[in-house]
Amino acid sequence: MNTSDQTYKAYSFADHKEVYLLLEKVFTQFDIFYYLIGANARDVSLYKAGIKPSRGTADIDFAVMVPDMINYIDLKSQLKAQGFIEPNQDQPYRLFYSRTNTVIDLLPFGEIEEKNTVSFSDRQIEISTVGFKQMVSEVEPFEHPEGFSIPVLPAHGIVLLKLISWGEKPEWGKDLLDIKELLESAWELYEPELYQENAKHADVFGTDNFKMPLVAARIMGRKMKSVLNQDQKLKTLILKQLGDELSHDVGPMVANMAAASRNTVMEIKEIFSALVQGIND
Repeated sequence: MNTSDQTYKAYSFADHKEVYLLLEKVFTQFDIFYYLIGANARDVSLYKAGIKPSRGTADIDFAVMVPDMINYIDLKSQLKAQGFIEPNQDQPYRLFYSRTNTVIDLLPFGEIEEKNTVSFSDRQIEISTVGFKQMVSEVEPFEHPEGFSIPVLPAHGIVLLKLISWGEKPEWGKDLLDIKELLESAWELYEPELYQENAKHADVFGTDNFKMPLVAARIMGRKMKSVLNQDQKLKTLILKQLGDELSHDVGPMVANMAAASRNTVMEIKEIFSALVQGIND
């Protein structure tokens, strides 16, 4: 990790120490497995790569494993006793902490799910949990610079969830921005492990026409493979999604990413192709 010329204050996770510690206290009390996703998790990966994020956020998203809705409601009640409020009845998974102006989304998954969906029946609201269970084995502890640890989904898991989200609701442009940013930072993120003794991905150096963005995307695909091999249906979904983009001259995902980056359509398609190659390695 090379952050010597930066301060962690540039990252979204830097502003919410008080909230993280409160959440950790309550999650531990309920013996709940949880992990950070969304923009704050993206920023952790960018921080590890030594890259300043292009946009900030006051939102914190956590996937929380709970057995049922009763347990989930009890969890929220305990957080309200710690000073959180429920700001919007139309978003029953959302809480707000005014002292730090922090919005948190607690996205339940686990036994509470039914067919990859959690229903808040009293408000006729459903959220998708596709991929959440498969990510559990990928969660890594992040040692926050201020001396505590946060369980975080790493870059390849974030990109997978963002691909799933885009497939479900393609109008959400922020998903593509995060995918683009993480793919662009993948070389800096993975470079340290490439030069370790007995490096796991040493074979990528023997490829013809060596290009760092393509090698990094292929490594990310290999890391995705451990998630996707747990669920053939999910693997088929992701490969079809990427395959559809590659089969078109300019697919909608490629077009949007090209419009928001310095890469050409062809360069983005090459990166997607390398990602698929890694998944299939």
